Amino acid sequence: MKCVNKEAYLKEVKKIMKNPKIREMRHYSVHGSSTVLHHSLSVVKYSYRIAELLHVKVNEKELARGAMLHDFYQYSFKESEISAWEHGTGHARRALENASKEYDLTGKEKNIIKSHMWPLTPRDIPRCRESLIVGLADKLSAVQERSAQIIHRIRKLK
Repeated sequence: MKCVNKEAYLKEVKKIMKNPKIREMRHYSVHGSSTVLHHSLSVVKYSYRIAELLHVKVNEKELARGAMLHDFYQYSFKESEISAWEHGTGHARRALENASKEYDLTGKEKNIIKSHMWPLTPRDIPRCRESLIVGLADKLSAVQERSAQIIHRIRKLK
């Protein structure tokens, strides 16, 4: 049984990808081996797969938009003056501010973006299944991206 309409899901992703500010995310690095745009697309992929694997009925539009916009913060962490702690605890709010300027967000989409770093940000609690899914997808994607960087470094040692 399909719980996510793949066509509707991808339609939302494609709409967001038309925004030049979203495409700019390819210029910002994250997790050592990825760009923010690549990472966001990875979160889109994992979010879809998690919803399907768990047979969870979701709102495709809100899940896709939340996954694409969760890291819409427009800077490279390593090149910024921001500490790792400040980035970890603050980038979700910056992403929400940026996304709110570009899109008319629903309450669910705002919660997805704002809460994706939970439990690191304990006041920003996921309040819907879409938020939990994007938060999990974000963590899976980050681990995969960081692991790729570590594997690459190990191979260079040989």
